[in-house]
Amino acid sequence: MIKSFIQKFKYALKGIGVALKTDKSYRQQFYGVSIGIAIFIYFTLPLEKVDFLFLGLAYALLLITELQNSSFEAALDRIHPEKHDEIGKSKDMAAGAVLTAGFFLIFVMVSIVLL
Repeated sequence: MIKSFIQKFKYALKGIGVALKTDKSYRQQFYGVSIGIAIFIYFTLPLEKVDFLFLGLAYALLLITELQNSSFEAALDRIHPEKHDEIGKSKDMAAGAVLTAGFFLIFVMVSIVLL
């Protein structure tokens, strides 16, 4: 059972590594947003523990949705490489999830500044 868990953990880390190496959008979210958050934290210090918690959760949500979007798009492109309206709508909705997560991160940052 522990070996199975360790193997699954290795696959998950491999997936993140693949996304960092091959997916431009994930790299931008991973590195660019982390730099933006670091700058935000520097200029808004001191922050409460709950502020760090919400920033971390919002950033994690953004990365999670970007990973899902990227994997979803890669699978759909492999299954149906030519353009198709319904597949395009599905991909747009997945991208909308990333955008929503980005808006939530911005909402958290604005709330920290204003509240």
